[in-house]
Amino acid sequence: MSQADLTEELPLAAEFPTPTHEAWRALVDKVLKGGSFEKLVHTTADGIRVEPLATRESAGELADEAGQPGVSPFTRGAVAAAPEGGLWDVRTPMVHPDPAVAAQQAIADLEGGTASLVVRFDQAFRRGVGPGGAGFDQYGAVDGVAIHSAADLARALDGVLLEIAPIVLQPGASFVVAAAWHRELVVNSGVDANLVSGSLGADPIGTLASEGVLPQGLDRALAELGMLAAARTPDPDVRLTTAMVDAGPYVEAGATPCQQLAAVLSTTVAYLRAMEAAGLDVAQAARHIEITLVLDAEVFEGIALLRAARRLWSAVLSSCGVEDVAPRIGVRTAARMMTGVDPWVNLLRVTATTFAAAVGGADSVTALPFDVEAGLSDELGRRMARNTQLVLALESHLAEVVDPAGGSYHLETLTSEFVTHGWAAFTALESSGGIAAGLLDGSWPAALAESAAARRKDVATRRRPVTGVTEFPLFDEAPLVRAAPDRAAIRSAAAGDAEHVRSTEPTTVTALPISRDTGEIEAIRRAAEATTPRPTVFLANLGPIATHTARSTWAKNFFEVGGVATIGNDGFSSAEAAADAFAASGATMVCLCSSDARYAELGASTAEALRAKGAARVFLAGAPGDLRGELEAAGVDTFVHVGVDLVAVLTTIVTPDGTNQDGASFQ
Repeated sequence: MSQADLTEELPLAAEFPTPTHEAWRALVDKVLKGGSFEKLVHTTADGIRVEPLATRESAGELADEAGQPGVSPFTRGAVAAAPEGGLWDVRTPMVHPDPAVAAQQAIADLEGGTASLVVRFDQAFRRGVGPGGAGFDQYGAVDGVAIHSAADLARALDGVLLEIAPIVLQPGASFVVAAAWHRELVVNSGVDANLVSGSLGADPIGTLASEGVLPQGLDRALAELGMLAAARTPDPDVRLTTAMVDAGPYVEAGATPCQQLAAVLSTTVAYLRAMEAAGLDVAQAARHIEITLVLDAEVFEGIALLRAARRLWSAVLSSCGVEDVAPRIGVRTAARMMTGVDPWVNLLRVTATTFAAAVGGADSVTALPFDVEAGLSDELGRRMARNTQLVLALESHLAEVVDPAGGSYHLETLTSEFVTHGWAAFTALESSGGIAAGLLDGSWPAALAESAAARRKDVATRRRPVTGVTEFPLFDEAPLVRAAPDRAAIRSAAAGDAEHVRSTEPTTVTALPISRDTGEIEAIRRAAEATTPRPTVFLANLGPIATHTARSTWAKNFFEVGGVATIGNDGFSSAEAAADAFAASGATMVCLCSSDARYAELGASTAEALRAKGAARVFLAGAPGDLRGELEAAGVDTFVHVGVDLVAVLTTIVTPDGTNQDGASFQ
């Protein structure tokens, strides 16, 4: 039977009317029964409305112009085929201060499935300071490998086959020195330099943002970047790139997706200009740039962000007359979303980020270990970070389909919105002088601080729930403990020049902070855990279990989020019984929990009875409505309910410095 015959025999949907958006909306309104349709609409941090149903029309013309994978504008992917072996570049950071230990860990990572390594130099080096230099004692072997000579770099990469494993440097302001040491290492190893890949990691603007200083000055640093790229042997493929545009400093400080796009594009333009001034044409300069995007666990936003970034890269190059240079984009897990409380849930967050990166077509993925907030990750943390990627790639086969997001109207629509809003944010930043000018005049840090505050507010009000922290806290959880290296010994063994970068006219700004999503709540919880006696709230449950269980369970979760213990019970039938049980519990704080009807009946009298029994604080679970005045007059201090600010309420019980609201220490 031919295909035509089959079509005639099986008309499939031909007997059904063509569905319309209006018909769908009518059905939705029927289900909502008069409720607002807006409750189904999600608004992103950039103010983008995400409707519950996306259509071809909502995807817009940008989706129709996405083209094919491997072809400009690269929305659907930088390459036309899936990576060989069905595996993207699994990238692992080297951060242990001791170069010898860092080398041992690197070899273990490579043997366990890592494909490339990120060598993060310590903060002193990133700021241009060597042993004996001003500030070295402060920044010695902190936050990275203590590499201060060519010999140190060789020790850190001892045993690594440079022709096989790409090496990405994170040298900060000292990128010229690091590049020279890298070149010396390649020559001494006898490896064909044409086989060496990775990145020299020159990112002066990112360094200024994260470290707050460029000792050689911004203009000189940009000139050095351009000259470093121009001095390289001409290579159309550029296996070893010069510049790294890292969105990390901005994302960790609070950047929204479109602010991240704006920062990346503006930095890219600045580096293209620097390399063009050094004699490279735009196409060759673009091949010397690699981009690192930083993703949270918002899967769909992460996928769309990657697709939009490639599209916008093409738009920038197209404006320079270049059409055929694909971007190199890697993804790193956002540190701001990682939690120290219940860190095992970080495994799920990292998995979600890696999934988004793979589906979005990332060339490389750097997954942070789940125990990153506990200190230097141990072997388990590093292994889980690798294996999360390996399982998703080799068992779920995520990399075997190019642009699996293509054709999803939801993702096509979100991609188009990110392209539109990201380009607007980029052009606005450029019109004000670019990313560097924004850092220097403080306008960019101020914008990021505003975004960070909004993000933390969403966490505090549980609009953005964080499992293990704001939801389902694991009370009395034993914190992870990771061995700390002997930093003093590592610092004393360091040798090298006092200055890696000669300070002439330094450019300084206020370094961008790291704004952790749950930082405030975790600080409150740790303070409560260290308190003796432990802050405790008695749950005055009114009525039978069926009447109070919803709100008593909610209240228990609410207080335990802040490390505050709760005392539960099966409920009380009278105000006197509840007050007597409270007095016998030894607690000083109490929370009424029941239904609205029971509050109307017993709420005020119970609050009065509790006050009479010595209750210092009286909470009530639920919105009071018309009963507010009566309940407050009876002694209720605070109403806790959906949408209330966790941080604001919990800091009235215990503050991060371990004091109560009256200033008396709980310690």
